[in-house]
Amino acid sequence: MGEDSLDCTATLILSSKDADVLAKSLKPDNIKNVPNYLSIDCKSDNEKLICTIKILDCSDPKKIMSLKNTIDDLLINIKSVVDSI
Repeated sequence: MGEDSLDCTATLILSSKDADVLAKSLKPDNIKNVPNYLSIDCKSDNEKLICTIKILDCSDPKKIMSLKNTIDDLLINIKSVVDSI
């Protein structure tokens, strides 16, 4: 990646009394099948779930779609966990 590369970061912040449970339940998804240009970090802080998704060199439209799809997947997983609590 050269000097002209641009990184993109999206942060999801959701208020929930179950933020700690949500963060822990999302951990397994963070470690498998993640491309090397993508990073995902979810944590809880004061009843807030904070998920940060970062794409390295997002000048490639496929990487931007990967960011969007990752956000969609996280939201689906969060809804599943909330529905099961």
